Amino acid sequence: MIEAPELLATITATSKTSMEHNLNTAVRAAEQRARHEGRRGILVTRVAHARVTVELSPEVPYGYTYEKQDI
Repeated sequence: MIEAPELLATITATSKTSMEHNLNTAVRAAEQRARHEGRRGILVTRVAHARVTVELSPEVPYGYTYEKQDI
């Protein structure tokens, strides 16, 4: 079975404060989900200046959070 990433959140912010708050909230939710399933890590990707995605990814080891930029 090929496992695909699971998009959990796309965050678009209008200020640094809202970005930080929404990103922290999304990562905490992803951590809970990752602990529950126990096989994928968290990937946070900056896809634009004010937009990031948070997903569970089979490319990230369980227990880790990786960041990358796609801009």
